[in-house]
Amino acid sequence: MSWQDLPADLRRLIEAEAGVFVGAEQVGTGHNCLLGMVMHTTHDRFFLKGVPADHKRAVWTQSNEAAINPHIRHVSAPLAFHVAADGWDVLGFRYLDAQHADLSPGSLDLPKITASLRDLTATPAPDGLMLRTAEDRWRDYAGDHAHLLAGTTVAHTDLHRHNILIDDAAKFIDWAWPTLAAPWFDTACVGLQLIHAGHTPKEAELWCQDSPAFADASELAVTTFVSAAHGLWAEIATADPQPWKIEVAWAARTWAEYRNG
Repeated sequence: MSWQDLPADLRRLIEAEAGVFVGAEQVGTGHNCLLGMVMHTTHDRFFLKGVPADHKRAVWTQSNEAAINPHIRHVSAPLAFHVAADGWDVLGFRYLDAQHADLSPGSLDLPKITASLRDLTATPAPDGLMLRTAEDRWRDYAGDHAHLLAGTTVAHTDLHRHNILIDDAAKFIDWAWPTLAAPWFDTACVGLQLIHAGHTPKEAELWCQDSPAFADASELAVTTFVSAAHGLWAEIATADPQPWKIEVAWAARTWAEYRNG
């Protein structure tokens, strides 16, 4: 979707929040939004993320992002406005002049990600905001050990390179599924992506150990996460065998074989 494709009244509402539109750059890396662009105004830039209002699940995830943003702005992109009109639901984030993370072995981005994960771990559970729990979300894959994933830490749960932006620090974006989880949960999520990016499972776990919360997690808890991730991604890749999903499923299987071997 381009700026001109949006209804005129919606464009006017966005300009009332952001300023007069002067140009846009399309963003093509998202999987779940129909509108993704960097909006240039006379004085600022914003990232616009929008979905049709009749896509109930997508609107629900956008409402999750809007609700959690005040609590995680220190490790994410601040939300500037939320406009729902003319059949569209649009989030406007302050633009981050940053690059997607490099998760490959030896990357200089990795220490920045570790530091931001520590900051996120220290974020208290928000009062008055009902979040799903990792225990409930992963129960079908973790079984009787699902309680080992439980906690009161705000977790992103979908941290891959396109959801991590790097400038002076690492910022975590696309908070469609904010969840209460064990404090090491997001570190383990990145660990899986490290294997996808070329690290061995041993190297990925050594990186994870730099996060105190992960270092304090029990072996059974980590094994539970890895086994559950293996089952989850095998199901995802079978249902929708896109190459990137097959690759992450392979990484999850590789990690599970390492821990069970």
